[in-house]
Amino acid sequence: MPLLLSLQFALIHTAPVKLRAVFVALGLFCTTETRADWLLVEPDANQAPDPFVMYIDSETIVNKRDRMTVRVLLNMRHKTDDGVASVIAEDEYDCIAERMRTLSMVSYAEKDGRGAVIREFKTVGDWVKIKSGKINEAVMDSACP
Repeated sequence: MPLLLSLQFALIHTAPVKLRAVFVALGLFCTTETRADWLLVEPDANQAPDPFVMYIDSETIVNKRDRMTVRVLLNMRHKTDDGVASVIAEDEYDCIAERMRTLSMVSYAEKDGRGAVIREFKTVGDWVKIKSGKINEAVMDSACP
């Protein structure tokens, strides 16, 4: 990457004005981070709405035998009392036993995992049985084989 930036710097200062804009645009394109393709998880229509809208990052689904891990995004419908607007978590699902646990979680002050970090957990949570009709059942159904 430093070589690319040095080359870009040299070309910008020796190129005509029109080409400078192209080099700057290419530099921005090369250095921006890639964003996840978040897929909306549709809850059971017969249930009361959850206090959040849930998305999964389909590119992070990893299947290991009967277990699956996936990164999820929860956008709160309303900020919580402590200022949380969104949460990005890594969850593990046991496809056979129909249970899940959270592996890590980061809460943010803005939607879509942006803004200041409110809190962060890196400890593995306890296994929780997935209840029928709940949003975690939809995640499990979409990701488990």
